[in-house]
Amino acid sequence: MAVYESIVVDDELRQTTRRLFLDGHYAQAVEEACKCVNNVVKNLANQGHLDGAKLMRHVFSLKDPVLKLNGLRTRSEKDQQQGYMDMFAGIMTGVRNPRAHEHAYLDDPATALELLGLANHLIRLVRTAAAN
Repeated sequence: MAVYESIVVDDELRQTTRRLFLDGHYAQAVEEACKCVNNVVKNLANQGHLDGAKLMRHVFSLKDPVLKLNGLRTRSEKDQQQGYMDMFAGIMTGVRNPRAHEHAYLDDPATALELLGLANHLIRLVRTAAAN
């Protein structure tokens, strides 16, 4: 599907979710995308002992971040770090967990594409932060 290909551009995320999405397993594709986000953060931040929202709050914390999304010099940069920390944590609790803990959780293709796009965006940000 051309729309999927244009939204999910990260190679690792695409390998993780493409077949599931194309076969119509939308909720599973989204859950696997969230696991991919979690593992990319965990690996790039070298934080194998943490997982999920706790991992995200530690790695992107304002006080002593493992990964900085920017220079953290201005109020706007600090707000960005805080906001994305919340988004990374939120995708774990609000998106991954319901799909991981509820049986027969269903997503439609449009919702799945939106959430796969969010996962792609977050992975791009964490890869950029890790490179700095």
